Amino acid sequence: MSSHKKTYWIFQVTGWTLYCLIYIFFYLSIRIEPQPNFFEQLLTHVFIGFWLTHLMRMVIQQAKILLLDFKKQLIALTLLSLLFSFLIGICIVTTEMLLRIQSVNLSEFSFLNIAIRFAFSYFHFVLIWNLLYFTYHYVQKTRQQNIEQAKLENLLKELEITTIKSHINPQFLFNGLNSIRSLVTENPARARTAITMLSNILRSSIQVDKAEKTLFEKELSIIKDYISLEQVRFSDRMEVEYRIDEDTLDQPVPAMVIQHLVENAIKYGINTSKQHTHLELYSEYKEDLHCFGVISEGSIQSYLENESSALDEIRKRLFLLYGKTANLKVVEEKQGYITASVCLPL
Repeated sequence: MSSHKKTYWIFQVTGWTLYCLIYIFFYLSIRIEPQPNFFEQLLTHVFIGFWLTHLMRMVIQQAKILLLDFKKQLIALTLLSLLFSFLIGICIVTTEMLLRIQSVNLSEFSFLNIAIRFAFSYFHFVLIWNLLYFTYHYVQKTRQQNIEQAKLENLLKELEITTIKSHINPQFLFNGLNSIRSLVTENPARARTAITMLSNILRSSIQVDKAEKTLFEKELSIIKDYISLEQVRFSDRMEVEYRIDEDTLDQPVPAMVIQHLVENAIKYGINTSKQHTHLELYSEYKEDLHCFGVISEGSIQSYLENESSALDEIRKRLFLLYGKTANLKVVEEKQGYITASVCLPL
């Protein structure tokens, strides 16, 4: 038996049992004189009411009334309450006559008259029954819709994050392979070293890519391998400085973000310059934020023109993971130097 059916039967049995007990209480406490066949009549009414309201539930389900719009549901349930109130009245009168337990003061009225009297008497009970049934299903339906909506939103977030990460990973691999290609014919020994480094990078990135977030220490380890690979390519042209607050190493960060910033720093700094260039990586706390980023030489105009869509994707990913408190900025704080920084809430 499903939980909904179990709940229905609990309410059905409990409701009619309370109805019976309330009538017995008032009969025993405020009666003026004994009423012949009171208990037989009460049990007859409860039995008929119990099964006819159950039949009414089946009609509601078969007619799919609860799938109608709100206004039509209320109209249909009201009309159904009138119909089944009348059926209850007819069944009560018929059963009492057959069992010879009908009240003496009703014998002077016609069958239809008595049935209508009972129908009006039971109408408000049946209507309340229907409204309670409607309310229960409305609450359950709303709750289920909210659960499904939450699941859908989480799925969309996961899909968006996966899509954004998939845009970053191919570029990361492409840059690494380009570095090795330039060394294959010129310096096979360095090429072999570069292949080993790329293998370490890919192994680390595959492990990281299984999660939305990873520790900054693990990201930094991949970055160092990547920079070592690029230093093989650029020889002595690239000087790297690490300004890392060790307390930030165990902070969770979005996977692959800092790598993308490093790739851009090399692409718009070292790749476009024939001179010795400087690259600085930093990670620090600023009030209640963990800020990290890359400072490099280069043209900020070219950087923003070519990387605007990729930066927007990273900002979108940060928003999905952290909300409005996270941000990514690319600015020229010093002439000829680009600062790409990410700040995350602690």
